Amino acid sequence: MDFITATTSSWFLIGPISVVLGWVMNGIYEVLDLIGIPNIGLSIILFTFIIKALMLPLSIKQQKFSKLNAVMSPELQAIQKKYKDKKDNESVMKQQQEMKEVYEKYGTSMTGGCLQLIIQMPILFALYQVIYHIPGHIAKVKEFYVPIQKALMGIQDYAANQDFISLAQSNAIAAADLGNSDRIIDLFYNFDPDEWSQFLNIFNNPALTSAYQSVQEQINNINLFLTLDLSKSPIQQLWPGVLIPILAGLTQWISTKIGQSSQAAKQTNNSDAPGAGMMKSMTTIMPIMSMIFCFTFASGIGVYWIASAVVQIIIQLFVNRYMEKVDINHMVQKNIDKINKKRIKKGLPPKKLSNKPVISVKNLEEEEKIEKEETKKKAEMAKKASEYYDKTATKKKGSLAAKAAMVQQYEEKVKNEKRKNTEKK
Repeated sequence: MDFITATTSSWFLIGPISVVLGWVMNGIYEVLDLIGIPNIGLSIILFTFIIKALMLPLSIKQQKFSKLNAVMSPELQAIQKKYKDKKDNESVMKQQQEMKEVYEKYGTSMTGGCLQLIIQMPILFALYQVIYHIPGHIAKVKEFYVPIQKALMGIQDYAANQDFISLAQSNAIAAADLGNSDRIIDLFYNFDPDEWSQFLNIFNNPALTSAYQSVQEQINNINLFLTLDLSKSPIQQLWPGVLIPILAGLTQWISTKIGQSSQAAKQTNNSDAPGAGMMKSMTTIMPIMSMIFCFTFASGIGVYWIASAVVQIIIQLFVNRYMEKVDINHMVQKNIDKINKKRIKKGLPPKKLSNKPVISVKNLEEEEKIEKEETKKKAEMAKKASEYYDKTATKKKGSLAAKAAMVQQYEEKVKNEKRKNTEKK
């Protein structure tokens, strides 16, 4: 797979989106160049911040669905438990219908949370393509390599040189692509200092050497970011390259944890919820996988992952605070209003908001605490009643009469204590 190319992506849908995002990346680099700090690493960080900010509305919509899902979750789980052992077609159809009715009550659908993810996925893939294809999207970066590319292609039978073919293949460039000027630039962009020396020695051509020396300083500096060469993998520059994968995994883990810290996420990811165990495992597995991949990818990808996670942490903190102020009933009413506008256009009667009250996400944990306290009080009362019964019971222990007497005696005792307290006041 070619990770870094001067040609832009030709993938379906991803290609056009990457071209648009490439314009943004190129614009950022041009501005940095104007103020005298042309740097790919800084461009990637600013690029990530801008794109994540533009995707903020999608993040908020996703969180709104999570908040709704937190409220719907108990009802959906109850339906799933109801039909847990019923696998016949009729039961499956009834389960789907009842779950559909729950979603409709809250003005959403089973695919409501998927839409934002579907929209974001092509954008995220296109982001990677822009990072992978730096020379194809930043014109001034490509220009550094053009004089060398022209000097090389001016050498007769350069593409038939076996040493050059081997060098190209070691950088994932096929021999058949060596006649393509953009693929030649791909190769140059991927060269480290040792490979440049090897390349120049293969041809030992004065014009080629002169072309390289004229842009050598720019080429050496273009990918440097905090002493790291962003075109090389961390494993090729162990220190401080090893910090890239470590920071990538750490920041992604923090980002995931903060995303799960919202009240909606806590309720949705409770231990009874379907897939909760898998979600917890992914919280640990994904950052570890990021670290492993980051060791072999170009360091520029690692910088993007770190920047992306840091920006996501900032956005998630903002979104969590914003979502705490969102009223669930108002959200449901807005969803119903949107559905009704579509129904009216189709000539259908409008839906009405369900008379059943919608539980506030903020109160879910409080209600759970109250329920636990009531259970605890009942257990304490039963214990005291049992102790009182052991002291006063005259009937045979264990009999129905004895148990009935126990309850009656204890209730009379509690009533008498309340009456005495009232009289004292």
